[in-house]
Amino acid sequence: MKQRFFIDIDNTMIDTIDAFCSVYNKLYCNHPNFKTAQSDLVNVYNFSDQCPLVKNVLEIFEHELFFKFAQPINNNTYEILEKLTDKFQLTPCSIGTPKNVAHKAHYLEKNFPFIKDYVLITNQGCQMNKGIVNMEGAIFLDDIPSNLLSSNCNEEDKYLFGKIYPWNCEGWNGKWVRDWSEVGEMLL
Repeated sequence: MKQRFFIDIDNTMIDTIDAFCSVYNKLYCNHPNFKTAQSDLVNVYNFSDQCPLVKNVLEIFEHELFFKFAQPINNNTYEILEKLTDKFQLTPCSIGTPKNVAHKAHYLEKNFPFIKDYVLITNQGCQMNKGIVNMEGAIFLDDIPSNLLSSNCNEEDKYLFGKIYPWNCEGWNGKWVRDWSEVGEMLL
């Protein structure tokens, strides 16, 4: 039996920040106070520094356009994940609202057809906590320290993923991988 490998979706498999800014730019472009949001300049977890007209970020995450704009986070994300299926039982694990996770399931089915298992969580208004999922004996990759810290996965098998932002650098002293190339080098 293959070892389980839980992988966060937002900002780990897909470029959530770019998708969010793209939806914002599309929806708010005719607003009199609109300024184009630049995903590479986002430094606030609620996107308010680049998307100030959004009153509730969940509306963007739930919007049907979000997953139309969503792309894999790195150029080789798809390729590395597909290769990892030979060694691991890949299981994307993500938190969202009911609408958001329904869109995520459809997106995964369409864009990552080789991945068959998902864990999609709706918990108390998208609270960043994946402790409800039994990850004992698994590897876990996520961009949010609270998700990693809430998991029962062994500490040596938890990895913070991606770019470091003000919202994801505090409280994490464990392993960190920058991109899917590093994940591939480590696990393939």
